[in-house]
Amino acid sequence: MKKLLTLLLAGGMVFSSFNSVSAVEVKVSGEWLASFTFADNLFGVDALNKHRSAQDGSKGGFNAAQRVRVNFDLVASEALSGRVQLQATAGNSAANYYSWGQAGVGGPGESVTARLAYLDWLIPSTDVQVRMGRQVVNTPSYTFGSPILDDAIDGIMVNAPINDMVGVTFGWMRPFAEVNKWGVEHYPHTSVDLAYLAVDVVSEGFRVTPWGMIGLHGNGDGTATPGSMDMMGYGNAGDARSTVYWVGIGGELGLFDPFRITGDFIYSGNDADGDAERRGWYAALGAEMDMAFATPFLKGWYASGDDADSNRSGRLLSVDEAGAFDASSIYFDGNDLLAATIDNCNPAGTWGLQLGAKNISFIEDLTHALSVSYFQGTNNTNRITDAALRAQIGTLANPATYMTTSDSAWEVDFLSSYQLYQNLTANLLLAYLITDFDESVWGTDYDNGFRGTLNFTYAF
Repeated sequence: MKKLLTLLLAGGMVFSSFNSVSAVEVKVSGEWLASFTFADNLFGVDALNKHRSAQDGSKGGFNAAQRVRVNFDLVASEALSGRVQLQATAGNSAANYYSWGQAGVGGPGESVTARLAYLDWLIPSTDVQVRMGRQVVNTPSYTFGSPILDDAIDGIMVNAPINDMVGVTFGWMRPFAEVNKWGVEHYPHTSVDLAYLAVDVVSEGFRVTPWGMIGLHGNGDGTATPGSMDMMGYGNAGDARSTVYWVGIGGELGLFDPFRITGDFIYSGNDADGDAERRGWYAALGAEMDMAFATPFLKGWYASGDDADSNRSGRLLSVDEAGAFDASSIYFDGNDLLAATIDNCNPAGTWGLQLGAKNISFIEDLTHALSVSYFQGTNNTNRITDAALRAQIGTLANPATYMTTSDSAWEVDFLSSYQLYQNLTANLLLAYLITDFDESVWGTDYDNGFRGTLNFTYAF
């Protein structure tokens, strides 16, 4: 923690000097999370596997974790500003938080990184905003969290209002690029570049957003680019580059207050050959009703899976596991609170229904959210029972990440939030996953999973 405080103090001194010289206003904000979690069958490799859990000791475990994000906004005027967001993580860790004791007793690890670093400016004499640098980008999704992209990514995004009803957002993103280094062999076409376009139409009582994204996926020396499983199929693309694409539409209807209806549809694919070819789609519908003490809701989704008669993948593409599909807290990416989850950020190869209520409140400053979800796989069982096809799928071939039509699960999530102070909230999440994975397909049996998390969030 001493390293983080030293860096923040130095940053504040630097920004203060900037302020005195160029009249730039510096604003500081951020979020500080501390979480304490007990989880059963959610630690270790293939943790839901009954036999593996017994071997690696992941039947039950406790973890304390912390995440610190501090924003420095350098505001020159309403037309020009920049943001740097510092985040403390464990050394050499891809996680966005660190566990207590991971690098020394209570230490924040070896890494304080700039998670976000972007410049905002308006094109002179217009209302067109340009954002350049590492920023959070999310593709439109109205029913669940975005299954394609909802994460920090490098690029340039332009937002151009056309009139009071219509706005256009377009830009270029680079989620992956291999750095050229002296003395290191370089392969051409190893980057991934994406072009994005969305049209947002808003009027009283409804909103609709058609959008699309297309890009070039570099294949370098013929082997898969790191992270390419989300955009390629189960083989190596033979061409130097492959085209990847997404087209979608989403919206919400609120004309019949207090009812609100949402819907989403996405189709994705690439032009790779053979086993690397991939096509997939996703559809979701939701309905909710605002009441005085709660908001009950019903949601559902369907995402295509792999067929039995083709080696290509029939699953929805995502951008380097950067989605945030939040249909449940254990199996998918909902309510992470720095806790152990299977963390499927994309619903590819599943369908499901969710019934619940949110914003439940009978006591001031105390709210609850309860949901019950059922989901099943849409991948053909032949992809697992056929040894050659299973080997082709690789590490993805386990029911925690690849459910077949014979696999299903139930999950119950209960979240309570109490506002201790204006800026401090205590959250208690209890989640239980009931698995029904087909032993005859997988050759082994699987257990249920549980997580209980007590979280404190300080937003400033």
